[in-house]
Amino acid sequence: MAYPLPKKTLVIPLFLISTIWIIFLIENSGMGLNDCYGVVPRTLYGLKGILLSPLFHSGWTHLLSNTFPLLFLSFIALLMYGRLAYYVLFFGWIISGSLLWLIGNPPFMDDSIGCHIGASGIVYMLASFILFSGLIRKERGLMAISAIVILLYGGMFWGVIPEEFLPSANLGNNPISWEGHLSGFLVGAFFAYLFRNVGPKKQKPKWEDENYFDPCEEELWQRYLDLNFPDRMLNSNEETASEPFNQQTKSDDLPQQLK
Repeated sequence: MAYPLPKKTLVIPLFLISTIWIIFLIENSGMGLNDCYGVVPRTLYGLKGILLSPLFHSGWTHLLSNTFPLLFLSFIALLMYGRLAYYVLFFGWIISGSLLWLIGNPPFMDDSIGCHIGASGIVYMLASFILFSGLIRKERGLMAISAIVILLYGGMFWGVIPEEFLPSANLGNNPISWEGHLSGFLVGAFFAYLFRNVGPKKQKPKWEDENYFDPCEEELWQRYLDLNFPDRMLNSNEETASEPFNQQTKSDDLPQQLK
């Protein structure tokens, strides 16, 4: 039985999820990895988090809340955008992490510096890219996917708001990294605009092509005309039959007119 979808659409998402889960199990088994591997904004120490932070999570709730969205959105991105999804994942991973390193824990809001971990930035980046890309391209299939993203992750817009403005979003010792969400959201929207002419495009209906011709459709059209306008053929035959007679009549009349 042939595999109905490209294998990369499942292999890569499962590889990402498996890596995250293995690291989490190692981290919680007492085998090490207890240091901060996340983004620590504006510090040399925190630069490694640009690459590593999406792979680490603070607990089961944090892990599960990112597992299924990451699996679904990466699958959709690879299915709909193919090779373009590789660039979005790779560069989105790096750029969103770099942006988080720059804007995380802004001094005008909080003097403390946190260690930002979790794949939610990648989730926001993929969701934003799929959402805006479908709207920008105006392709029906992609717009349908965008509508699904809005229905499933419409609440993600609250995640980019500082929790100081949303006290109920505070998770105690593990506050939400709204800066990470915002970074991913902005990068995804930027990529949607940047790559608007790359990848799947709005399909032009084939009948709008000047040179479009389909013999089957032409035959059906002729049958339709014959069925609904039977007098059309009769009038056409009468005109054809009378044309030689009229020509003959005119030719016979011509000498008389000359006389």
